[in-house]
Amino acid sequence: MIRVNLLEGTAEHRVSVQKTKVAARRGQQLFMVAAALALFAVALGVDHLWTNRAFAEAKSNLDREEEEAKKLEGDIQRKNELEAELKQVEERIKIIKQLRAEQKGPVAMMSAINERMPGGQADFRLDTIVQKGAHLQIIGSSLNQQVIADFSRQLEFSNGLFSNVMLSVEGKEVKVDDLLDRKEADKTDTPDKSDKKGSDKKDAEKRTEPDAVTARVFQFTIDCDYNKPRAEPDKDKLSPAAPGK
Repeated sequence: MIRVNLLEGTAEHRVSVQKTKVAARRGQQLFMVAAALALFAVALGVDHLWTNRAFAEAKSNLDREEEEAKKLEGDIQRKNELEAELKQVEERIKIIKQLRAEQKGPVAMMSAINERMPGGQADFRLDTIVQKGAHLQIIGSSLNQQVIADFSRQLEFSNGLFSNVMLSVEGKEVKVDDLLDRKEADKTDTPDKSDKKGSDKKDAEKRTEPDAVTARVFQFTIDCDYNKPRAEPDKDKLSPAAPGK
């Protein structure tokens, strides 16, 4: 009778099956690792491609921005140059206006004083006008103290053309004949020799007169400051800016 060892065969079969399972597990693990590596490689490649694309796009935007910045810088430089040229032109215009004002300053000052002198038959005379910078000293005389006060008031209330007006008046007795001679001298600026001899003769006769008629003459001195009229501002600066500028 033949005997079969079933236990031994079963053990070998179990070992074989166990080895097969282990091999299958290792194969499965290797496959999973390989799949993971493949996925990692794919992800790395995709990330590399996306990064390169993003870098290229960013570089393109940077180049565009740099070009616009250079163009804008050129525009700003041109704008600064135009502003500098405009400022130079404005300075030249200002200097020209100032020179014109200085050239016509004495004429305008004398006209302003002449406009405020008393008119009519008022006995009023200006002897000297001294100007030192903006300061004026006006010296004259009159028989009427009120006429002098009116003239000083006209200078004071001149809308700022004359300022810091200070009046000083001194009265003194003068011979009436001297006043008449003074009026005659005002009429004739350059008398000839015959008139001079005649006047010398009259003076000699006056000195021989015992009693001469006198009159009171008021000598006045007015100190003030003359403020030159300012040049009119440009209309373009005074006009409101146009909308949209």
